[in-house]
Amino acid sequence: MAKEQQYQKVANKKDLKEGGLLKIEPNGKSIVLAMVNGNVYAMDSICSHEGGPLEEGTLEGYNLTCPWHYAVFDIRNATVSDATVWATELTSYLVKIEETTDDILIDLQGENKLQQQ
Repeated sequence: MAKEQQYQKVANKKDLKEGGLLKIEPNGKSIVLAMVNGNVYAMDSICSHEGGPLEEGTLEGYNLTCPWHYAVFDIRNATVSDATVWATELTSYLVKIEETTDDILIDLQGENKLQQQ
């Protein structure tokens, strides 16, 4: 039986610019939001290698690079690059945009593994 999706408001689209990163902490969980091509993505913000703050990293296309040891993650699904063997996958989260308010809502229960390439 599939888990029921439980979305909660975490930010507004005006808080995030194209190519930008924003750290949020819903329910004490550290998550980074990113906007690429007008789409918003959410994943854990603490690097799986040594705990680097991914919201301070560099976003190039869909690749988010940790500022500490340069591990590279795909912001769409939190998978780690094959070239970054020292880090492991993180969790990504389903994101919804409320059309009338531009509020960003995420489902803290649901992993976003639907968009893997």
